[in-house]
Amino acid sequence: MRIVLATSLWARLAGLLDTRVCAAGEALLLAPCKSIHSFGMRSNIDVAFIDKNALILVSERDVPAGCLRSHSRAVAVLERRSCPHLLWPKTGERLQIQTLTGQQIFT
Repeated sequence: MRIVLATSLWARLAGLLDTRVCAAGEALLLAPCKSIHSFGMRSNIDVAFIDKNALILVSERDVPAGCLRSHSRAVAVLERRSCPHLLWPKTGERLQIQTLTGQQIFT
């Protein structure tokens, strides 16, 4: 899955509301981040809260518009427009994300 990194304050605040950020099936990695909202969204979203060891603390699919979600131990959140037919990380799984140069973000 292609992941777009959002680390600036504006990029994290805009999230998926900025329709230029992610194409269908792409995910947005918000870091640092402990909470997200889906206010103003036109479609449901898939969300995964990630700890400092890249462990998925909570994974939720099809979060409807108008919701708040958070996790106190999260350091990052992976989100995308809901795609029921595509794989999404599950609670308890560990991520390994690499940049195009091969440098690991999570190990």
